[in-house]
Amino acid sequence: MPTQILVKQGTAKVWKAAGGDYAVTLAGLAAQAGRMGQKADLADASGRFAPRWALTVELNMDVAPLAGSVIEIYWAPSRDNTSFPGGVTGEDGPYKPGEMDEWKKQLYLIGCLVLTADADAVVQTQVFEFWPPARYGCPVVLNKSAQALEGDDDSHRITLVPLVDEVP
Repeated sequence: MPTQILVKQGTAKVWKAAGGDYAVTLAGLAAQAGRMGQKADLADASGRFAPRWALTVELNMDVAPLAGSVIEIYWAPSRDNTSFPGGVTGEDGPYKPGEMDEWKKQLYLIGCLVLTADADAVVQTQVFEFWPPARYGCPVVLNKSAQALEGDDDSHRITLVPLVDEVP
């Protein structure tokens, strides 16, 4: 009988403006602007981290964007928790105003949240699977739509969940 491999979800790590594990302030993120989140350690107490993760991004727009426009989601990995690619600092803050399209090329593209033409009350969500190449890192969000994100942070969040393979 073939061996069955199952997936177990580990403990989530959450980025949001307040009350999460790490900070990322996305309220009012302007069209054609970027924001980087606070750096995180993906490892457990033994220093090991899952090779595969599910990343869920949840955002809402202030004004309905053009359907099909996108929010780009990147990861800035770090092997030492100090040096990050693409001009990322590891702190919650603006990402390379006026230069983000140049600098993002050094980041790890996770995916694009494809937007619907809905605003404020509708939380737009997408789940991605990715393989971080290093123990430390932080998310980078680039608003490539023509509209700003909602001005409060009630529903803006990024959640990472480790996906751990198990053989029963």
